[in-house]
Amino acid sequence: LIPPTVDITHTGQEETIDGVRIVFQLTPGTEAPAEMNFLFPDRRALCMAENATHNLHNLLTLRGAQVRDARVWARYLDEAIALFADHADVAFASHHWPTWGRNDIVAFLSQQRDLYAYLHDQTVRLMNHGLTGIEIAETMRMPPDLEQAWHTHGYYGSVSHNVKAIYQRYLGWFDGNPAHLWEHPPVPQARRYVECLGGTAAAVAHARRYVQEGDLRFAATLLNHVVFADEHDTEARELLAEVYTRLGHGAENATWRNFYLAGA
Repeated sequence: LIPPTVDITHTGQEETIDGVRIVFQLTPGTEAPAEMNFLFPDRRALCMAENATHNLHNLLTLRGAQVRDARVWARYLDEAIALFADHADVAFASHHWPTWGRNDIVAFLSQQRDLYAYLHDQTVRLMNHGLTGIEIAETMRMPPDLEQAWHTHGYYGSVSHNVKAIYQRYLGWFDGNPAHLWEHPPVPQARRYVECLGGTAAAVAHARRYVQEGDLRFAATLLNHVVFADEHDTEARELLAEVYTRLGHGAENATWRNFYLAGA
């Protein structure tokens, strides 16, 4: 590794690199632990790194990582508007396409700010009402102003798994239910479930009924138990692959779709 010759240590720091002036805004804990936005003042161009893209980003990547902080994410977007909006004619990011004109830049960044702030605040509010992360994810709905802005939709991150990420950040994996405190690992648990359901054939029959009724979510749960109980059961594996494929084709979220189709 080549050691850096210049450290960016504070927001507002200005450096000239190969004759190009850059003004930096530090945004730690947002899309990455050491993230930053930066303005090219001579070009009136604002780079938002990965902090404001044309979709809802991940607060917790499905591949696994530390949970990102939606509260400070929203705060840094607000700070970026205050610092840079009057000095930029275009805002762009590491992904997607640019946004042109001060008014459109402010509108875009404001809705992105409100997106992360709303997710954070409403998740915390419902946590304080005693709901678990899974329950909050099922009940959370975005307000009309954000729902109607297509760049806030969950094409990459999702409201569902981001809500669970915020819950995880504050409260961890345990939901307070003692039954979930010391559960069996997946394989021995699955074998017990299948036994209680009357065996593999009965469990697959139940799953087929749920598939026919359109309840793909529970069909996947049930078939997952069958496959974990007996990984050599071809009928269960093929049916689960079919369910995963249908779930994938119905997913607006690209990462969900990829996990479902990869699983299939």
